Amino acid sequence: MSARLELVQFVRDALAAGRSRAEIRGALSTAGWRDRDVDRALSAYADVGFTPPVPRPRPFASARDAVMYGLGFFALAVVLVNGVAALFDLVESAAGEGRPWSASAQAWRIAAIAVFAPLFAYIDLRADLENPVRKVLAYAALFFAALVLLFTLVGVIALGLTGGLGTEVTLKALILAVAACAVLVYYRRDLRADTER
Repeated sequence: MSARLELVQFVRDALAAGRSRAEIRGALSTAGWRDRDVDRALSAYADVGFTPPVPRPRPFASARDAVMYGLGFFALAVVLVNGVAALFDLVESAAGEGRPWSASAQAWRIAAIAVFAPLFAYIDLRADLENPVRKVLAYAALFFAALVLLFTLVGVIALGLTGGLGTEVTLKALILAVAACAVLVYYRRDLRADTER
């Protein structure tokens, strides 16, 4: 049995034995449990004065949730990849280097953003922030955004040390950093919600 399940079971048994929440909290704090872990375990049961303790409903994941939130995560990736690629093309075009401007490629990118951005907004604005599937995908987005930021920083430092950091590369690095930071800022509410528990 995991420590968290053991703690929840202890709280259930203590409540069933007629112990008050204050007594349970004091005993667990004395035993060395963190306050937020104690709060989570206590919040698993409603404070309704009924024996046996009444569990609160827990968020659960369904196949529908996996499809909807998976589609939202994919839509976010499509919007970011196409937005960054479109901005890269603009930087290359302004620099006069690289492949010639492709109106067809830009049209496809704009079309992808036009379709997938509203889809992402619709799914994410209706999202249940406590849904386990949504939480996992939000943390996956944070993970990938952090990786993009770190590898962009590595690239900028390496190119700066070798003298290859020109204006075009700097602008592209800035575009990547802004996109990654936008994801980090957008999903900060998920981090805050979990750290406040």
